[in-house]
Amino acid sequence: MWWKMLLTFWALMRQPGVPVGDTVDSDPSEFVPVPHGPQTVAEEDITRAAIYGEHYGGDMIFPDDWNTSDAGIKDERYRWPQYQGFVRVPYVIDQNSRHLQRVVLEGMEIYHKQTPIKFVPRRNERDYVRIFSGNGCWSMIGRNGGRQDLSLGQGCAYVGLVVHELGHAIGLFHEHQRSDRDKYINVYLQNVIPNQRHNFGLTNRNNELIYTNYDYDSIMHYGSYAFSRNPRGLRTMEAKNGHPLVEPWQKKGFTQSDIVTIKKLYKY
Repeated sequence: MWWKMLLTFWALMRQPGVPVGDTVDSDPSEFVPVPHGPQTVAEEDITRAAIYGEHYGGDMIFPDDWNTSDAGIKDERYRWPQYQGFVRVPYVIDQNSRHLQRVVLEGMEIYHKQTPIKFVPRRNERDYVRIFSGNGCWSMIGRNGGRQDLSLGQGCAYVGLVVHELGHAIGLFHEHQRSDRDKYINVYLQNVIPNQRHNFGLTNRNNELIYTNYDYDSIMHYGSYAFSRNPRGLRTMEAKNGHPLVEPWQKKGFTQSDIVTIKKLYKY
């Protein structure tokens, strides 16, 4: 009889769940934040400061030979290569940033399901994206050559921001900086932090590719209070047709226009 009880106990222990011998780590630093946006005003303030940072547009770093006044996505040197029917983007997650893994993989899966982009763990590729927990949310634009960094610091571990920053890494620019933006958006520079007003500059028309109508809901579009002197009272952008402008961290993924843009950018 005792051996039947032992077999029953062993079978129960082998059921799917936590593997035998594993323990649940109760260290809060190991827990991934809620993936679909800040839950409190304080958390949102941290996120706002993280993405609306000191880089151009708040979160973009350009190749050394790329003039930001002419920035766009036309130059094919900055595209990732195609391989066996998809666009292959090698990546690593920094050893000190393993807490980001779940939300990063969730963001990548959105690309895998809806676009030709495939993020693959790096083996020995020369060109790759290193994802780490740096100061703020930011990414280098397009394929730069060699190792290029993508930061998801404090306040950035949300699916919408992961998809947004990965968009920069594959070569996407901000929707609200399109050359035709002013046909659709009112910008209130008087409400913008004075030293951040340059972040509403427009892309040079001769160096951009526009594949779709203006998309207020694009994952690459900032919200109504971007860079505001008073982010709970002074709008910096407003759609002329009254369409709400939602922050990227409040979004869960692509619009259809985003998908079309990525496919056409990579000629699919």
